[in-house]
Amino acid sequence: MIRIFTSKTQQLGKKGEDLAVLFLMKQGFSIVERNFHTRNGEIDVIAKKKKTYHFFEVKAGKQGSWFNPADNLTKEKLWKFIRSADYYIFKHRIKDYKMQGIIVLLGDQDREAKIEIIDLT
Repeated sequence: MIRIFTSKTQQLGKKGEDLAVLFLMKQGFSIVERNFHTRNGEIDVIAKKKKTYHFFEVKAGKQGSWFNPADNLTKEKLWKFIRSADYYIFKHRIKDYKMQGIIVLLGDQDREAKIEIIDLT
């Protein structure tokens, strides 16, 4: 299914997710899947490095904004993310994994983005 992002917030999120994927690839990760949906929620990026799977929730915002995108990692959102990751882990019999967030702060140009990985568990 092709997703169309119409609002500015959705477009910002998509851009942040794309930059996060490029960042991960430069860090030696291989991308397994993007936007994996379950009835409980969604995992933005599933990546693998060596034998470890990494489940990422991506949050994006603009540099200099009063709002920190990490604040969107609410208890409810994390619960849905972890439940979705647990389902994927069980379904694929994964033993070695990490659940992490990626915070993307966009500058005026893509190359000015600041990207940080944070542990969620």
